Amino acid sequence: MSETIEETLQSKTFTDRMFRRLFWPTLMSAAGLALGDIADALFVGIRLGKVGLATMSLVAPVYMIYNVLDVGIALGTSVKYTQALGKGKAKKGVEIFSQMLIVAIVVSILVAVIGLLAMPYILRFLGAGDEGGELWNYTKEYLQIMFLGAPLTFLYFLLYYCVRCDDAEKLASTGFTVGYLTDVVASAVFIMGFKLDVKGAIYATVLGKAVGVCIFLFHFTRKWAILRFRPVKLNFKEIFSTLRTGMSSSVGYIGQFIALIVVNNILLRLGGEGALAQLNVVQNVSYVALAIYSAIGDTIQPLSGTFFAEHNRSALKRVMYLGIGLGIMCGSVISVAFAFFAPSICSLFGLRGDAITTGTFAVQIFCLSVIPAGLSITWSACFQTIKRERIVFLINQLRTFVCFLAFAIILSRFELKWFWYSFLGAELLTIAIWAPIVFFKKQKVSDRVFTYLLDVNSSDLSEMLSKSEEFCDTNGIDMKQTFSVIMCIEEVCQAIIENAFNRKGDEYIMLSLCAERNGSVVLHFRDNAATFNPFAMKTGQDYDDDEHLASLGIQMVKAKSKQFFYRKYASFNTLTVEIE
Repeated sequence: MSETIEETLQSKTFTDRMFRRLFWPTLMSAAGLALGDIADALFVGIRLGKVGLATMSLVAPVYMIYNVLDVGIALGTSVKYTQALGKGKAKKGVEIFSQMLIVAIVVSILVAVIGLLAMPYILRFLGAGDEGGELWNYTKEYLQIMFLGAPLTFLYFLLYYCVRCDDAEKLASTGFTVGYLTDVVASAVFIMGFKLDVKGAIYATVLGKAVGVCIFLFHFTRKWAILRFRPVKLNFKEIFSTLRTGMSSSVGYIGQFIALIVVNNILLRLGGEGALAQLNVVQNVSYVALAIYSAIGDTIQPLSGTFFAEHNRSALKRVMYLGIGLGIMCGSVISVAFAFFAPSICSLFGLRGDAITTGTFAVQIFCLSVIPAGLSITWSACFQTIKRERIVFLINQLRTFVCFLAFAIILSRFELKWFWYSFLGAELLTIAIWAPIVFFKKQKVSDRVFTYLLDVNSSDLSEMLSKSEEFCDTNGIDMKQTFSVIMCIEEVCQAIIENAFNRKGDEYIMLSLCAERNGSVVLHFRDNAATFNPFAMKTGQDYDDDEHLASLGIQMVKAKSKQFFYRKYASFNTLTVEIE
């Protein structure tokens, strides 16, 4: 079997199916997030008009600071947790989650206290107008409730990201989507029904987070769930490493915070509250237009983290090709649709008269930037999990801060209509800067990795064993360790073939063999059989002779292994064995 054919079979059998399995629940979550994001502005705009939309634009920078912390903690934790499980270190993964849960709770309480105490200074910094004015009071009411709900927001994102990486994509998606749909419905009830105005918007947001957290907590009642909270001693080196991984992406929100503050003031100068209202419409369009890329990124993140831990380069590349292709196709359709319906969208958000014409132009120009933005978002998701945090940081700072702010300041010297080209200019310049750095810098490819796809119905184990032994010899692995590796491959595969497959169709076992720098050899098995954990087999007299021998073989593998770990992940059996 040639390498090309084998990689194609790997993609069709495992990688593509894993991508689809994770993508659809994640897309549902992204759609729920987009709906939740636009619901507040939609109902506030209908109820209060320009002043309501201006208020939503003013509080947006505070969300940027929030996202630096809550998304940074959540994303970093999920990446480290996925990598730990990909290496077969479940205990390590649980320790990471437990530590970061404590960190999230402490940080969220600090955010709430500081935010409430510094409220007057925050309002002046945001440019909320004169103290006691309509815009000031609306913004103050919103932020007070927002800070009080900080612990729920931090917990919501941490649980979502980690539950999703614990083979519970459907539950995570359900909690995320139901939480944001609750936000949408509650916004309509609180704002339009109870006439709570902007207070109703933030009440609905906090309620949605509470509902989502309750759903996520159900995961911890499942017996098979690996994710658990355990009392742990804080390891600050590990905490900072996790934060660095997450913050490489989320720290871009700091730049976005500064950029929004500057842009809000620019637009107030150029067109007053009307221009600020148009910006809010564009921002809400971006939530929906870029939701597909959020879904693709959230799908790529756990898969690329798993394949990176397994040193499976071909699967990692395949995941990226799937994400990029899907993103370009969907992004094109979404951009055209929003550009065509731009006048109706502006009217829906409460713009009237000439504001609809200028708002339509702003939305249509923004649509040109959707695909370039999506490419940067998609690549960032992969870079984050393969330990290229500096590139992630560069991309996020360029597109949301440096390039965007530079274009905004330059173009604001002309008429207001030229300002809206800032989004497109920032995205194109960002790609022009990061792409050459990434693609023209040669990456070292390890030759200490061997992969093999076994077709259970048309091949036997002899070729896999022979090539595995050849790999061990090439990498200087001694005879004793080689014997243990070959025995492990033979016994595990034999146990899977005899106990899990039914020999009726496409049945495969994929092996990744990694010679680590510390001298150990790590074996990763993945198969598309029914749920079956070879290490759960027991010896006993009630077995027939074949089952008894198979279970004895697994017991021998256990004895020779430094550690072993099984989990059902993305509908496939995944087994990791480390041999010293």
